[in-house]
Amino acid sequence: MYERSGHIIRQKFREYLLPTVMTSMAISMASVVDGIIVGSLLGEVALAAVGLSGPIIFCINLIYMLFAVGGLTCASISLGKRDFHMANQFFTLSIGGGLGAMCIFLVVMQVILGPLSISLAGGDVQLAALTESYLRPLLFTGPALMFSSGMAVFIRMDGNPKASAAIVTIANAVNLVLDYVLIRFLDTGIAGAGLSTTLGYVAGSAIVIPYLANKKRSFHFVRPGRTILKTLRDILKSGMSKAVSQVCSLVRSLVINAVIVSTMGSIGMSIMTVCTNVSMISHIFEGGIADTLLPIVGTLYGEKDFFGIRHAMRIARRVLMVCSAVLVAFFLVAPQLIGMVFGMTSPDALALLKPALRLYALYLPFSAAIMLLQNFYNTTERRSLATSLVVMDGLLFVIPFAVLLSNIQANLLWLCYAASGACTLFVLLLLARRIRRKENVQGLLLIQERNDYIQKFDFTIAATKEEAVRLSERVTALEGKAAVNTRLLNKVALALEEMTVASVHYAHADSAGLIDILVHVTNEQVTILMRDNGKPFNPLEYIPEENDGCITDSIQLVKKLASRMEYSRQLGFNTSVLTFENAIA
Repeated sequence: MYERSGHIIRQKFREYLLPTVMTSMAISMASVVDGIIVGSLLGEVALAAVGLSGPIIFCINLIYMLFAVGGLTCASISLGKRDFHMANQFFTLSIGGGLGAMCIFLVVMQVILGPLSISLAGGDVQLAALTESYLRPLLFTGPALMFSSGMAVFIRMDGNPKASAAIVTIANAVNLVLDYVLIRFLDTGIAGAGLSTTLGYVAGSAIVIPYLANKKRSFHFVRPGRTILKTLRDILKSGMSKAVSQVCSLVRSLVINAVIVSTMGSIGMSIMTVCTNVSMISHIFEGGIADTLLPIVGTLYGEKDFFGIRHAMRIARRVLMVCSAVLVAFFLVAPQLIGMVFGMTSPDALALLKPALRLYALYLPFSAAIMLLQNFYNTTERRSLATSLVVMDGLLFVIPFAVLLSNIQANLLWLCYAASGACTLFVLLLLARRIRRKENVQGLLLIQERNDYIQKFDFTIAATKEEAVRLSERVTALEGKAAVNTRLLNKVALALEEMTVASVHYAHADSAGLIDILVHVTNEQVTILMRDNGKPFNPLEYIPEENDGCITDSIQLVKKLASRMEYSRQLGFNTSVLTFENAIA
């Protein structure tokens, strides 16, 4: 028999990787750019104010993660199940609910920002004034971020990663240019850094308009109807682990910032700002790689394509290992250069920064593994396990380690992150072992595979007519091996051949390609899933062209042979599902 290659899944991962990394950049890079320009143009005290703003930025990111990531996860699973109406409901409430929550947060924070800034600065009036000036305009980033970047993740899942990347590229480019212009030439001070971030996301929103005007898009705004509360609850549950990570980051930031201010003063806070920005830079790459899996694994999980899920995880793991090694090497070798980029030039500050940044860099491999597994568990409906990882790494272990190590020696505080990551992964291994004993699952992925089929077959073939004929012959030869009667087996073989010929003729007329075929045999039915990486071709809405009578007849024949026929355009793939009833064991 043919074997499944996983090539088109690997191809899709590569295609989605850069746009997802750029979306991750939209979340993290704004603060990094603000830190670099503010530190260089306004000095170390202003840089400390940017660092103290971290808890508020975490809150904005929390709302974004809760709605955007939660909606994306739910919508991708619904598309995998070919429930398009439900996918549109998740899309509608993800964007609409997120915008509403961001606006409420904006109003509340504008009211309490003055006393909150004083609290964040530990009573330092000068530092509090700078923090408030930075945050006032920055708070308007929330609604703009939710609309632009929230739409970007759905546009990417709709098979248009280039438009998704354009949104975040424009947002960051505008932020970078305006940061420098407003502070250097218009003398806006630190407030200009917050304003430029907001205007960047507003500029990125302009790219969304052509997508909304496209009638062929997969996602449409619909009325949620009576299921609005249930749909919203599902979104919040799916986004909870990501949102909890922001809550943990918020609490961790408040506690560790307080420890640093009390033991090292403003110079320690400047070092913390650099380490936080280093974390954001690493998250752009590590988080982007991990987030690339979300729509891919979500769709494959909805389709119950476990081979594809494992293959996607192997690809992500390899890329993450290389990425983490490069980042760690860079941060270990060039801590002084990084400090100078952020405007730290005093010898005392650089002397403290070097060991701090090197100890912090040890955490990056642990954080990469935790982010990858967190995304995977959340998408495969092990949400409590995903949330546990976040709480352990982001709160439960890191704060006690921070307090303990700072009491031993101030510079050892920066080792608390790596210690927390190691403990989290160790506990995960223990939890996974317990789950494997309790459930019929294997390895660290803990996937519960289907066990209701009698036989299953997985193929990858070249998109050619010759391969279609040979595949039909191979399926027919399964007689005596598969638990399917001869008549039904012949129907399945004929339908496979005709669908493959039609796909070759239309989806791959101008280019070579591959077709993945999954056949599941149960006592009640035979299900065939066909996935190809060609141009859009919907056999259900097929309009015959001149001189293609044979193709027209093929599609009509398949519709007659199959009990049910479904089509969807997911992740840029053509996915057709054929169901044949009355199979017998």
